[in-house]
Amino acid sequence: MANSTAIRDLPPHLRLLAWPAINGRKPLEGVHVSLPAVPSDDPPSVACYSRSVRVEFDAAFQGASAPGALLTAPASAAALAEPLRLVSTLALWDEVVREAGVYGGNIYLASEKSVGQLLRTAHAIAPPSPAELAESLEQLHAMELLYRFPVAYKFRGAHGAERQCRINGWGRLLFRMLNDTDGDRYRIGTARERLARHIQDHRDAYLRGVRAASAADDHAGARIWEEIHEEQPIPVLI
Repeated sequence: MANSTAIRDLPPHLRLLAWPAINGRKPLEGVHVSLPAVPSDDPPSVACYSRSVRVEFDAAFQGASAPGALLTAPASAAALAEPLRLVSTLALWDEVVREAGVYGGNIYLASEKSVGQLLRTAHAIAPPSPAELAESLEQLHAMELLYRFPVAYKFRGAHGAERQCRINGWGRLLFRMLNDTDGDRYRIGTARERLARHIQDHRDAYLRGVRAASAADDHAGARIWEEIHEEQPIPVLI
């Protein structure tokens, strides 16, 4: 792989092209991924952080914009369905919350469980298992397509296993690419309608939570955490 690039040196959205190979599946056509030997009990997300993982594209897909075409190619739809659905749903949630006037910035999901609730609401399907979803989010975080970190102390009042997360600018770029393709392979239009209706139905609860979170300090954490889980179907933070 003489012309390969370390995965960490690729633009974040293009790193996703290595996702099938990193997860032990058939690589995308035209994408060659070199993986280092890792302990068998390490999850695939470990490889996403490694500078030893290298990616090379066939000549037909080299150049400034050509690799990006692989992300939206019909042939890639099935192989990348899981991460692309997750990215697009997180980006949609961010947009719908803002368009409804609930919060003008970028909203965080309060935990992995919140992300599961979001997927269920947007797509009317069972989300992945908690362990599988946490691993998928960690891979996207490692690829720098979203922000993910322990829930802020002022929102929890203690350390827990939960991680708050939201889409970032690179994730939104990938979402725009998906949204601009012909057809709607990831049912973005239907998901948008479902999420907009959900926000409208529960707008007051989300507004109360955002206001409380905006005023939170290090002494309010436990109360904020309890209130968002009592009132919000999809618990959010800011």
